[in-house]
Amino acid sequence: MLSGFHRISGCVMAGTLLVGGIGFAVLPFDFTAFVDFIRSWNLPCAVTAVFKYIIAFPIIFHTLNGIRFLGFDLAKGVNNVGQIYKSGYLVSGLSAILALAIVFNSCQNKSNKTA
Repeated sequence: MLSGFHRISGCVMAGTLLVGGIGFAVLPFDFTAFVDFIRSWNLPCAVTAVFKYIIAFPIIFHTLNGIRFLGFDLAKGVNNVGQIYKSGYLVSGLSAILALAIVFNSCQNKSNKTA
């Protein structure tokens, strides 16, 4: 399950970078203009937090799970199925916690700038 999500998250991130890179190279506006356009909507932090979490979680998960797979390539813990499941739960939990921390920090920074 985690191996599949690892592959899917990698493909989605690569596709997003490819489409975004080509799109911003071809379109008549740049990334900063796009970000300013989104900011002009004045969306509440709760709405932007959802989208930030959707972006942050796969990046963090892919990074941490990649490190986990590198450990498997070094033959660390691959003979113990319980260890494989525990490391998978650890990666999933850490990814969720770190993504929430990043989103919370960005909302705090946004509220500090408006105050």
